[in-house]
Amino acid sequence: MRKTPILTVLGALFFVSVPATSSASTNQYTLTQSSLMGEQPGMAALTQMDEQNLTSQAQVLEVVNTLKKSSTYKRMLSKLSKGETDEAAAVLLALANGESLESSIPVLAQNTTYTSSALVRAAMLLFPLDRYELYRDLQQADVFDQTKLRKWASSTGVLTSALYPTSMTEQDVFIQPLLESASITVQHQPKDARIVASYKAAGSDDEWQQARELVFEPVTGVHTGPMVYLDAGTRYDVKIEVTTKQGDVANLTQQFTTRADKPPIDPDKVYHLADFYKGGTLDLEALKIEGTADGWAKIVGDKDTVIEATEGNRHAIRIGNNSYVYFENITVRGGRTHSIYADQAHHIWINQCDIAEWGREPNIIKKGVAYEKEGAEPINYDSAIYLRQTGVVTVENCHVHDPVPFSNDWRYGHPKGPNAFFAHANHPDPQYKGQVVIRNNRFVGKPGHRFNDVIEGRKNSEPLGGFVRDAAIYNNTFAYGNDDAIEVDGGQYNVMVYNNDMSHTYTGVSVIPTRIGPSFVFNNYIHDLGDETGKQWAGIKMGGLLAGAYGKSYLFHNLIEVNRNGFTASRFQEDSSLLTHAQNNIVITFKDNKTVGYNLFDQEGFAGSTFVNNYLINMKRAAPKIMGSITVPYTFPELVNTQKAQELVDSGEQVTLPIDGQYRIPNFSHVTADGKNFIYGIVK
Repeated sequence: MRKTPILTVLGALFFVSVPATSSASTNQYTLTQSSLMGEQPGMAALTQMDEQNLTSQAQVLEVVNTLKKSSTYKRMLSKLSKGETDEAAAVLLALANGESLESSIPVLAQNTTYTSSALVRAAMLLFPLDRYELYRDLQQADVFDQTKLRKWASSTGVLTSALYPTSMTEQDVFIQPLLESASITVQHQPKDARIVASYKAAGSDDEWQQARELVFEPVTGVHTGPMVYLDAGTRYDVKIEVTTKQGDVANLTQQFTTRADKPPIDPDKVYHLADFYKGGTLDLEALKIEGTADGWAKIVGDKDTVIEATEGNRHAIRIGNNSYVYFENITVRGGRTHSIYADQAHHIWINQCDIAEWGREPNIIKKGVAYEKEGAEPINYDSAIYLRQTGVVTVENCHVHDPVPFSNDWRYGHPKGPNAFFAHANHPDPQYKGQVVIRNNRFVGKPGHRFNDVIEGRKNSEPLGGFVRDAAIYNNTFAYGNDDAIEVDGGQYNVMVYNNDMSHTYTGVSVIPTRIGPSFVFNNYIHDLGDETGKQWAGIKMGGLLAGAYGKSYLFHNLIEVNRNGFTASRFQEDSSLLTHAQNNIVITFKDNKTVGYNLFDQEGFAGSTFVNNYLINMKRAAPKIMGSITVPYTFPELVNTQKAQELVDSGEQVTLPIDGQYRIPNFSHVTADGKNFIYGIVK
C-alpha cells in the first residue's frame, strides 16, 4: 500500500469549495500554488517541476503523461483525455509562474491553442480537492457560458444538481426535521465563522441545550450539523450565534417541529388486507391507493392474511410512484427480485412488517457465486425493501429475514447477493431527497445463509447516492452479512448511524466514500465480526478522499470489539486517504499480524483527520496498535490494560469509562446518572 507524508496544512480541506447549489459568497482564498492542497496529482506535478526546473510546455507535458500512467494517480486522471494534456500542462505552467487557477483559466481560454472545456476539466482533475472552490470562482467570474461550465464540471464528478429545493437555498437558516432529530443548515456565512446552536422545547421553561458546533461543509458551501435525541412531534425554539474571525457576532432564531410518531391518516382511505387482497402482487398503482400530505392512505394487515407473490411476480408489493402510504402489521413473502418496491415515490411508512423469502432462486452455483440461470449475471441486489429514487421514508419495527438467494463470501471475490434494505433516496425532486428513518428493526440473516450487505447503498460512489441527505438509522440489529452491516456510502449529508447492534459481517459500518458529508456514526456496538468463513476487515472503514470524496465522517462513543481492525482506511479508486474526526470511542482488537489488529489503520495520514481521546488497545500486545497519527491520546492511560479491556468486553453492548469534561461532545455525549462516566455503545 502507498505510504505518503502527512500534510502540513491542518484543516485545509475545510476551505475547499462552494458549488452552484449555494448562493453564499464567502470565498477568501486564492487558488495559487502555495494555497492548493498537497497530495493531489497537480501538486505532485508542480513538485517535480520545481525540483527539476522544468519550464517548457513539452517538459511539463511529459510530467502529465507520466502521472497518467503512475499507479498512484492513473485512476484519478483517467478522465483526462489525451487531447486535454496540453491544457493540463498550460494550467501547471501558469501556477508555477505565480498565477492562480481562477485567473489563469479565463486568460488561457482566449488562446486559440486551447479549448475552454479542456482547461476547466484539466484543472479540476489535477486538483480534485480544490475543484469545488474553482467551480464557484468560475461561476462568479461569469466568463464562461454557465450551462457549458456546469456540464464540464459535472463530467469531472462535481455535484452540479440541487441537493435541496430553491426554497431552502434562499434561506439563511434551514432546519430539516426527522422524527427524533433535525439538521441545521446556515448559509451566507464566512467559512471560518464559528456557529453554535442551542435549542429547547418551544414555550417551555426548560434550559437551553447546546447542539454540537456546526461545521463548514465544502461541497455545498454551508455550515451544518444535526441535533439528536429529540422528542417526536415537538415544537422547538432554536437560537444560533455566529461569530466571525474578526469578532463580529450575529444572532439568528428559528423554530421547527419534529415529525410525529405516526402520519395523519385519511379515515376514508384505511384498507384492511383481509377485505380486498386476493393473492399475487399487491399493486398500489393499479388499485389507486395513495394519500395526500394531510391524509395518508393506510394498509392494515392481520396474522391470517399474507401478501405472497406468485411465481414470476417481480414484487410482492408494488408501490410504484404512489405516495403518502402507511403500511402496518403486514406479512410479506416472495417477490422474484424485491418484496416491496417503489419507483420515485415519497412519504412511505412501513411499520411492524415481517418480510422474507424474496429474491431469485440460486439454481446454479459457480465458484461459490449464485446464478438464477445459465448465461445470466450473478444474483445481486435482490432486496426485501427497494424504494428506488424514493425519499421521506420510515421503516420501523420490522423483521427482515430469510431471503431465497444467498451471498458468496470473500473467497470467491466481492460478495454478491441479497440485502434487507437498498438505500436509493435520490428522488428527482430535491424536496424529497433523503430523509430516510430506519429504526427499531431486526435485519438478520443466518450463519450459513447471509445477506451481501445488510443495508446496501445504490450508486454509493456518487454525491447523490445512498441515503443522500438528512437520514437517521438507529436502534436496529443488523447481523449475518458477507460484506457490510451498513453502507452509508454516497452523499452522507447529515446522515446519522447510531445505537445499532452490528455483528457477524465482514465490516461494521462503511463510509467510503463520503462524497458530501458530514456523516455521524455514534454509540454503535460493533462486535463479533466475520463473514461466513470468519474473515473480517474493519469495525468502520473509510477512504477515497482524493478520488473525489469531500465530506468528513464523525465517530463518537462507539464500542468496537473486533479481531482485525477498528478505524480502517480502505482503497476506493486506488486511494485510501481518509478524512474523519474520531473522539471518545472504544476500539479493542484481539489478533495481531501484519495488517491485523490495528486500532487505527491509516496508512496515508491525511492531516485533516483527528483522533482524540479514544480508548485503544490490542489485546495481544497489551497496548494500542496504530498506523497513523493520534492527535490526543486517551486521558486515562492507566486504564489501557488487558484486564480493564476484558471487563469492557464482558460487559456487553453498553460500557462506561471516566469522564474528562473537556472532551464532552454537546448533544452527543451521554453520561451516567452520577455524572462521573461517559457511556459507550448503545444508549438504553
